[in-house]
Amino acid sequence: MTVSAKTHPPSETPTRLGEFLSQKGYISKRQVTWALEEQKKSGKRLGEILSSLKLISEDLVAQSLSSINKIPYATPHTMTIDPELFLLIPEWLARRHLAVPVGIEDKELQVAMADPLNYENLNDLRFYAGMAITPVIATRKNILETIEQSYHFDTSSVEKIVQDSAKDFESGTFQVIPDLAEANLLHTDKQALEEKSRLGPVVQLTNVIIGKAIKMRASDIHIEPGQKEFRVRYRIDGLLREEMRLPKWVQNPLVSRIKILATLDISERRLPQDGAVRVMAEGRAVDLRVSTLPATQGEKVVLRILDQSKVLIDIDQVGFQEKDAELIRKMIRKQKGMILVTGPTGSGKTTTLYALIQELKSVTNNLSTVEDPVEYTIDGINQIQINTEVGLTFSKTLRALLRQDPNIIFVGEIRDKETAEIAFRAAMTGHLVLSTVHTNDAPATITRLVDIGVPPYLISSCLIGVIAQRLVRKRCARCMELLNAGEINEEKHEMGCTLCNHTGFSGRIGVFEVMAITPKTRELISSGATDEEIRAASTSAGMTSMESDGLIKAKAGITTIEEVLRVVEKDDVFKSSCPKCHQAIRMDFLICPYCAEASPYVCASCGKLLQPDWSVCPYCRHDTALDHHMPKSSPC
Repeated sequence: MTVSAKTHPPSETPTRLGEFLSQKGYISKRQVTWALEEQKKSGKRLGEILSSLKLISEDLVAQSLSSINKIPYATPHTMTIDPELFLLIPEWLARRHLAVPVGIEDKELQVAMADPLNYENLNDLRFYAGMAITPVIATRKNILETIEQSYHFDTSSVEKIVQDSAKDFESGTFQVIPDLAEANLLHTDKQALEEKSRLGPVVQLTNVIIGKAIKMRASDIHIEPGQKEFRVRYRIDGLLREEMRLPKWVQNPLVSRIKILATLDISERRLPQDGAVRVMAEGRAVDLRVSTLPATQGEKVVLRILDQSKVLIDIDQVGFQEKDAELIRKMIRKQKGMILVTGPTGSGKTTTLYALIQELKSVTNNLSTVEDPVEYTIDGINQIQINTEVGLTFSKTLRALLRQDPNIIFVGEIRDKETAEIAFRAAMTGHLVLSTVHTNDAPATITRLVDIGVPPYLISSCLIGVIAQRLVRKRCARCMELLNAGEINEEKHEMGCTLCNHTGFSGRIGVFEVMAITPKTRELISSGATDEEIRAASTSAGMTSMESDGLIKAKAGITTIEEVLRVVEKDDVFKSSCPKCHQAIRMDFLICPYCAEASPYVCASCGKLLQPDWSVCPYCRHDTALDHHMPKSSPC
């Protein structure tokens, strides 16, 4: 709904209301003089006095002020107004300033006001709505009637959810207080609690959802619409968990509130939108990447949480084995070449690359990054944000960057042939290039690059090494203390405490395979060898597979075997661990190639794969009960 063309109040009133009315013949000059004398006594507005004295109608006063000040006139009580707009301005504020929202135009909230020239009121409304205000004029009577008709939502259910969810934040260590002027939603100032109590329930709910997610170490917030309600889920340590279900009527106001924070168009619901907002949580900066997507039941919203404090880590904190950390340090000390980090989305590639950047950052190096988007801001390096809307693509930025005398270049992702060729040419001409590729493991990276269109000779001559990785959940340190003290029983599935949200896991750590490119590997790449041939050569040169790295961490108590098997990609023939040396082996192996222990997963007579509950091999009739090494339960 649009009232009229957007206008803003002038810096001063060009014509007095009394003169305008007398000139138009609505009232006499004597009546104007009488009204002005009454105004001096009461201090009320002239238009209010004229209408109270029955000299002129309230509607005519408002229409006259509209003509004088070039402000549109509206009758909000007769308009069809989107109900969610009333949640942008709380009822108490609407009554205080005699103002009601009537529509949105050009990302500005149109508000019908009895006194549209009161700049203090306008600033107050702009603060609470979180967006620019375009005033229109309406009568006091019509505004009050609109307030009575429109502010009738049953907010009790939302208020109860806010109160229950906010209990964790009211301990004094974490407060959720809005401050839209500074984009500072999360604050610890106790004095601001009074302001919190004055906010509408949807505004409070938005702050609680974001604040609780940050406190629970969530990486993403999913707001998902349903037919009769919608739910909020957090992704914590890689797994989604449902946090709350909310009534359907809250859905659009909540989505609009998030859009306002991310400076998105709240009137556009048919197309996807992307935005961002930075908030402060307990004194630290947290970036929120907001993505909206139209769905059949409404807009789905995902907020990616990027905690700036988590990026300041070094190679030793990522989770590499000592030998792999040393190998990586040797690789990044080279003056030219390319190092790739591979893995699916959400596997921690960016964190690993930023750890390498922390190691490489120096006053003697010109280090530049090309990212989409720039997830973390690091002092001392040049970070460039890709903007495809204006033609600033990876390839175009890389070409320009090569003229900036760089020593080290970080390319967010190699997605196409053009970007790959420029990156490899840069690596060939004396630059150290760091980048990412989406592949399942380190050897498969070679095949992926060839598929993109990079010649094998260019790969073999420029590639220094590949780091493939996944993230596994770490066992909760507090739970381990309770387990060692005998206060909980792992066999009875009692793992879990308040610190880990009763999951038994807290935080994540990487499992890696670091493939250094040796002369033998270069020869295989140039000759078009398969992934298995490259893996065999790298393994013989000392590469530890992701499965083996994960099993080492499980043996050390950092994670569990089940967690490793859940996260690490599996081959067609499932890989498990040797019961003696705990190395990763294929389930169809007859013996472990590392310690020569007989495999517990195959028949000792014919070598066929067995099920754990079989007592006789169905292929050769061998009595499997005679095989003492048969496991009690299947590893898969």
